[in-house]
Amino acid sequence: MSRDFVAVRRVAVRRVALRRVALRRVAVRTAALLATALLTACLRASGPSVSGVVDAAAGQQDALRAVYLGSGGWILEHAGNTVLTGPLFTNPGLVTTGLLPIRSDSVLVDRYMSRYDVSDALAILVGHAHYDHLMDVPGVARRHAPSARIVGSRTTANTLGTWAGVQDRVDLVDDSAADQETVGRWLRYGDRVRVMALRSHHAPHFDGYTLYRGTRDTPRTEEPRWATDWVDGETYAFLIDFMAGPDSVAYRVYYQDAVAPAPAGFAPDALIAERPVDVAILVPATFDQVDWHPEAFIENLQPRYVLLGHWEDFFSPMDVPTHSMLLTDIRHFERRLERVFDGEWWRPDRWTELRLR
Repeated sequence: MSRDFVAVRRVAVRRVALRRVALRRVAVRTAALLATALLTACLRASGPSVSGVVDAAAGQQDALRAVYLGSGGWILEHAGNTVLTGPLFTNPGLVTTGLLPIRSDSVLVDRYMSRYDVSDALAILVGHAHYDHLMDVPGVARRHAPSARIVGSRTTANTLGTWAGVQDRVDLVDDSAADQETVGRWLRYGDRVRVMALRSHHAPHFDGYTLYRGTRDTPRTEEPRWATDWVDGETYAFLIDFMAGPDSVAYRVYYQDAVAPAPAGFAPDALIAERPVDVAILVPATFDQVDWHPEAFIENLQPRYVLLGHWEDFFSPMDVPTHSMLLTDIRHFERRLERVFDGEWWRPDRWTELRLR
């Protein structure tokens, strides 16, 4: 074997070895980039995720103020008139909720609700009576919104019963609610707010199964101890009109606190023909358990803005970073929303304040 052949062979072997090292480095780098991309995709907030203050009113004085409290909770205020929707601050953990007794934590309710002055709130809207929408309402109503009426179903009233100390403050909506074909009755709060309940239905949580189903026909005399005691009852969405005058709507809001199978939860076509919705508050959680959510609601409501509520994991403490609910592909929901809605929309973190023209 000649020396030249040996030299050439050594060069070739070295090149192969160097090529293998280079390929391994590329593979490692590619794997690292893919892992980073996947991790980022899991953690990154997609779409218009916002926090802090969002001013879309361009300095307009007559704007709607919407503050997201987490779960189904909102503060909606226009021209000094305030409406609340049922908040949850207690957030019992997943294991606790499934296996142990739960109850409202008054310390947490006071800590977080005290961030805002809602002492003149006119109403607290409760779409259904599951614990994550109703359990903290008595504490909010008694200590923070002492004049607010609690608006909801007979099951909501009977779940609060006599133990909660608010039995004289509940306005029932079962006989006044509307649907797509029928205009319901407006409930009026002060001179500048009216509310209409819309017959809805709570979508399944998973695989067609809805947790804590049922109605409550008699008032409870004791506080519910288990999550299963907070049955949903009749489910409602709401139209909220902030009025500019006796017959003039300044701002129309649609609110739902549970995904609904269309046309359940629709506003009456006759009302929308007269005045479409300015802002629709829609729920992404469990949207894949029904058909055409959010598409059908965008068509029905014709909103100018869309806000996403009750999208985050409410089994986590309030002081941890907000992340989306388990089993909900929030990005898929947002892509579907963007295909049918070309207006502005936001998915707010807790405590985000939006001002909308």
